[in-house]
Amino acid sequence: MVLRTSIKPATFVWLAAAAAFGIAAPSPASAETRDFVVSWWMQAANSYKDDSDCPGGINPSLEELVRRQMEAVDIPKADIDRGIELLNGGAPPPDVVDMMMYRGRLNGKPMHAYTFPSTVPDVPGLTNFNVGPEAYGFDLDGNAQTGGFVEADTKQKGIDNAFWRATGCFISHRGTREHGATHGTLHWDLQRDKQPAWVVRVEADDFTKDGDVKVTLYRAMERIWRDANGDVRRYSTFRIDPDKRWQDNVLKGKLKDGVVTASGPQLHLLGDAYVLTDLDMSKAQIRFKIDDKGDLEGVLGGYIPWMTVFYEYASSGFTTEFMTGVNLPAIYWAIRKSADGYPDPKTKENTAISTAYRIAAVPAFLLTKDQFEASNK
Repeated sequence: MVLRTSIKPATFVWLAAAAAFGIAAPSPASAETRDFVVSWWMQAANSYKDDSDCPGGINPSLEELVRRQMEAVDIPKADIDRGIELLNGGAPPPDVVDMMMYRGRLNGKPMHAYTFPSTVPDVPGLTNFNVGPEAYGFDLDGNAQTGGFVEADTKQKGIDNAFWRATGCFISHRGTREHGATHGTLHWDLQRDKQPAWVVRVEADDFTKDGDVKVTLYRAMERIWRDANGDVRRYSTFRIDPDKRWQDNVLKGKLKDGVVTASGPQLHLLGDAYVLTDLDMSKAQIRFKIDDKGDLEGVLGGYIPWMTVFYEYASSGFTTEFMTGVNLPAIYWAIRKSADGYPDPKTKENTAISTAYRIAAVPAFLLTKDQFEASNK
């Protein structure tokens, strides 16, 4: 096992063995601890093979969406035709890029479409919404009559996943449990190599019996390592980031029939600006299993600020649109209109949107700051 820290080899072997046997600083009430590093994290997509979850059809291509938006602000047809032709033909020249970037209008003046997306018209009938009836997620508001989805695994009614409703008919977001959506797969595969890893500690009295469980998410000091297959390496060692901002991500719940379900008021993790800059999730819930190989797989859901979500899309601007086919102003209007939580006291407009992420993790060893310092004495 290769380490990117200065942990002394002999001490590391002892600490790794301690972690393997569940004595890596568990809480006093817990007899067993299992540690993991997140290997996959993306929107929990549940597209139907026959596209019946999008009865209005899959949303038009990027080029068609851009054309309709440009027509709505009276850009000359000849300029639009030329721009779309060059866009389809490869890397467009600067003037075409500028025309796309500044297709917003405010008092007749061009506006940057990614910084000020509301200046791009919400063209009627441009965006179709996913109506399920099944999706992944949780009943976040405790009301089985709202949400509208049935949970794809548990068959619970009233599932709140408005983010899937807003984005589930964009072609780049179509995917299943077995085959993640192109957008999420591409971005997470890039993100996990750049950002410090997200790690998970699960504590229980006995993982072979039903009982109480505590799940804590942390940010690590190290990035993930990959094995020879390009997957996240199992049983690597990570130091838990001691920053207090990442220390309160505690979800408490139950282990029943091999399934862990837990919840907590808030999760806060710093990610990478390219995909998920800042995970700020309220009313978080998680459901997962640990399989015979020791791998964790499940769903994490909650409410996240919809504006933050949009600007994670928009941070790369034209590159995101051109490379992934995501029409950013259309995404903006879709998630804004679908937001379903935490209304602003003054405007009454919802500031958060319910969502669900597919999360997978492999076994790891986690060291606290005290353990790491002790190993170097």
